[in-house]
Amino acid sequence: MNTRKPRIRCLAARVANVVASVAITTAITTSPAHATGLIAGATFPEQIVQEITLVEQYVAQADQLTQQIQMVMNQARNLTSLPMQMWASASAPLQQMVQLVGHAQGLSYAAQNTVAAVQAQYGAPNAVLSNYAASLQQWTGNLNNQIAGVLQQYDLNATNFQTTQSALQEVQEASLSAAGRMQVLQAGNQISGLMLNQLQSLQSDIQAGNQAMLNFIGTQVNTRQHDRNVQQDWLDGNANYTPGG
Repeated sequence: MNTRKPRIRCLAARVANVVASVAITTAITTSPAHATGLIAGATFPEQIVQEITLVEQYVAQADQLTQQIQMVMNQARNLTSLPMQMWASASAPLQQMVQLVGHAQGLSYAAQNTVAAVQAQYGAPNAVLSNYAASLQQWTGNLNNQIAGVLQQYDLNATNFQTTQSALQEVQEASLSAAGRMQVLQAGNQISGLMLNQLQSLQSDIQAGNQAMLNFIGTQVNTRQHDRNVQQDWLDGNANYTPGG
């Protein structure tokens, strides 16, 4: 993870510079991005910055939770069931991982909505943005399928994990038995690893896709501003014109 941080910070700085320049030109012309759902009333540049910030936070959280769950898993490696005293160390990070899955899915949907909202305001996006939207959809489907596969592997019903609330309830019920606690720990350990990988992939997609989106918005805004300037120049030049004068 440490080897990624300088590159991530450098990219984040470049994105921030683009956001600043685009935000200035869109302060008047950009409508609030209500459809995205992350920030009520946010402009597109603000929404894009929030998505980049959130995915970076989620990657860091997944990394931390993976280490915590793996630590308990290492302690229980030779056990067939998990004692309650060990469950106390696993319960909180497992529940936080369940919540993180829900947050990550929500971010993916919000990012898809951002692309759709940009398209609605500025016209059909270019191929890069179309591919970005498709990549987000594919990411969500892949994540759900991988999690369902892990749950099935440990004899856990994926249907009971379809929402954050039902998943937390399932974890709570499984904790009532030593065998159930071990099942959830083993599944959670594997899911935490794939979540870290998936979130790193989502981070790359969001950073690249939102950079392309900022470029697209900036181009469209500049084009519209140029057209307005040309129109205003024409009006100013003809303001004192009188027929036959």
